[in-house]
Amino acid sequence: MLSLPESERATITQTDLESSQKRFSPEKVLGIQWCIESDTFCFKLTLKDHPLTRRGILATVASIYDPLGLISPLVLVGKMILQRMCQDRTDWDDPLPDDLRLDWERWKAELLKLSEIKIPRCFIPDGLGQAVSVQLHHFSDASLSGYGQCSYVRMKNTDERVHCALVMAKARVAPLKPVTIPRLELQAATISAKVSKVLETEMGYKDMSHNFWTNSKVVLGYIKNDTKRLKMFVANRVQRIREVSQPAQWKYVPTTDNPADHATRGLTADEIAKSNWLTGPKFLWETEASPQTADIDLEIPPDDVEVKPTVVHIVQRMKFTSFTERMSRFSSYSKAVTAVAVIVECSLKKRGKLFSKIQVRNLAETNLIRVIQQEAFKDSILNLQKRYTSSRRVDPLKNLDPFLDENGLLRVGGRLKRSAFLYGVKHPILLPKRNHFSTLVANHYHDRIGHQGRGMTINEIRNHGYWIVGCRSTVSSLIQNCVTCKKLRGIRVTQKMANLPEDRTEPSPPFTHCGLDCFGLFMIKEGQKELKRYGLIFTCLASRAVHIKVLDDMSTDSFINALRCLNAIRGKVLMIRCDQGTNFVGASHELKENLNKLNIDSIARKLLPQNCEFIFNTPSSSHMGGVWERQIRTIRSVLDGILIQNGAQLNTSALRTFLYETMAIINSRPLTVDDLEDPNGLLPLSPNNILTMKSGIVTPPPPGDFVREGIYARKRWRRVQYLANLFWTRWEKEYLYNLQSRKTWQGTKENTRVGDIVMLKDENIFRSDWRLAKVVETYPSSDGLVRKVKLLMATPNLDKT
Repeated sequence: MLSLPESERATITQTDLESSQKRFSPEKVLGIQWCIESDTFCFKLTLKDHPLTRRGILATVASIYDPLGLISPLVLVGKMILQRMCQDRTDWDDPLPDDLRLDWERWKAELLKLSEIKIPRCFIPDGLGQAVSVQLHHFSDASLSGYGQCSYVRMKNTDERVHCALVMAKARVAPLKPVTIPRLELQAATISAKVSKVLETEMGYKDMSHNFWTNSKVVLGYIKNDTKRLKMFVANRVQRIREVSQPAQWKYVPTTDNPADHATRGLTADEIAKSNWLTGPKFLWETEASPQTADIDLEIPPDDVEVKPTVVHIVQRMKFTSFTERMSRFSSYSKAVTAVAVIVECSLKKRGKLFSKIQVRNLAETNLIRVIQQEAFKDSILNLQKRYTSSRRVDPLKNLDPFLDENGLLRVGGRLKRSAFLYGVKHPILLPKRNHFSTLVANHYHDRIGHQGRGMTINEIRNHGYWIVGCRSTVSSLIQNCVTCKKLRGIRVTQKMANLPEDRTEPSPPFTHCGLDCFGLFMIKEGQKELKRYGLIFTCLASRAVHIKVLDDMSTDSFINALRCLNAIRGKVLMIRCDQGTNFVGASHELKENLNKLNIDSIARKLLPQNCEFIFNTPSSSHMGGVWERQIRTIRSVLDGILIQNGAQLNTSALRTFLYETMAIINSRPLTVDDLEDPNGLLPLSPNNILTMKSGIVTPPPPGDFVREGIYARKRWRRVQYLANLFWTRWEKEYLYNLQSRKTWQGTKENTRVGDIVMLKDENIFRSDWRLAKVVETYPSSDGLVRKVKLLMATPNLDKT
């Protein structure tokens, strides 16, 4: 009060509470009432009439204001009822189940009995006098239903009289996800540590001591543990506990003397008043607050599930037979030079010599190359030193005219001694062929020029004073294995062309096995309205005949109706092959969006009772649908010519007529071109030979020219059978045999393996933006070659086949 300005203070009046108790009414805050004359707290709750649903129960439980947790055991029962509804996945507005209704009504009745409980507001009762010792005792416990804690203040006066009172408590329901009891008890102990920190700040007593009690020997073992490594969940909470308390402050209490047990199982209003919840256990009221317990063992057993297993790392010393083999442990030229530079710098410091970083690095590079040369060019160096004569007739370095410089490095003599080039360019340092250090040097300068080609990499190496024996093969091998170069310029992985499927090679009635594709869109006019129409093409995989339907929209029902029309006109379809949504070649952007909205699963389910199989091609493999993709191009080329002659203003009937004329022209195309220029050859084979039993395109006759023909009625079935047999015979000889050769992808390539990192080619974006993927599964064909793989894309939660 003294911190407030004097102008803001109320006028102080002397009031006798006993004489004026009738004039004072209880003060209340959100259901908690303070009875001034008795200086006690009580709860007088007025519950609103909420519906008996999950939403209403949550509103009722949340409306209870109890910041100190004085009635938390009773509130816990309501939370447990709400949790059971959540566990049963009850919707927010579903009625309360009958098995919980009785418990809920009983719990609401207990809330009304709280008004009979009186809780003293002051921790120091009348007659206790001055407290010479103030202690806070924190109890924690857990069960399968919940976990919680309660804190009591214990005061002792000069006459050794003791008084205890509940200060603060918390009770929480156990999580729905199963958690072990030791973890719940450790969580309760963590809450006790947090509450102790809050009370230390808020109560303000000087020299106030804290004592922590739990009936879990496992938790005490975790807190007092200094030798074993615990799992993350336990270790984090033990660390929080140790931040606000010492292990010596934690003690064991039997379950019968632990009042926190009430915060884990719940109490009624009568049980709260009769139990030791508000006053604390009996041993706190004694002169020495210590429960009667036997010696307990707090050692954590080795097989405890929360103890991390001991991992023994065995360090094996590597033994190298040569310095070149030791260099194989480095992955880059800079790291190798840096490692040697550290050794050289330490050696120079021992000698008392000081060099700059650049000088140390140059010295390390010189020593490193000298050792490499002494191992690789031993005979040539000894020969130059006049101490050894090689038994070989020809020195492999003789044409380079090598010599040793003042640092003992082997350099190229060559024929450029009189040139104006730098010394390192005129006389580059020799490096051995097929050596790991030479590869590191080549890779270093290959990176510096931005992964350019072989010629530029060789020039960069020689411009920096190095001459690698067999440099061309070294650089070629490097570029071939360079991941960045493969990403920038690598060729697309291909495989030998697969054999034709059975539905392409076996004779079958027209449109028994079909390929399907969509094209469009077309804008038509109906009156004053502009409407969108789409085309749907069916290609017979055997005869290569086509059938075109007009779709009013790209809905699932429209799609199924088109399939039913095909069955009605062309006969039953047993199998349909189709690209996936992102695979449609030549489709407009709007058409692709509409295709993605189709419910393909619904279409497949409706076709299943008709024994019609719906097969999707592999994504990003439009070449697998080349049979019908080529027809889309043919349709457009023919349709454009018809539209030029007939105008661009169409209605639905005109568009359908145009597409039928296009279909007739396409089905009249010759399947082979071998005998087209032979005047004595047979008429070219076309799909119409079996569809209409006619050759060529028959123009519609003028009105009135239709005549009933019946002279061949009795022998028509023989003619149909003969023409059908003739068609399939010529189809096998003239068309099917032409499919024998492989036009592309003629060679067998190495199979893609699981674990390979690949890039997904996309013609619509730059090569540098192609997505990376990992091969997680392969699907070999019958010939053992892999043409389909399952990819794990770099983007999370996305895989592609």
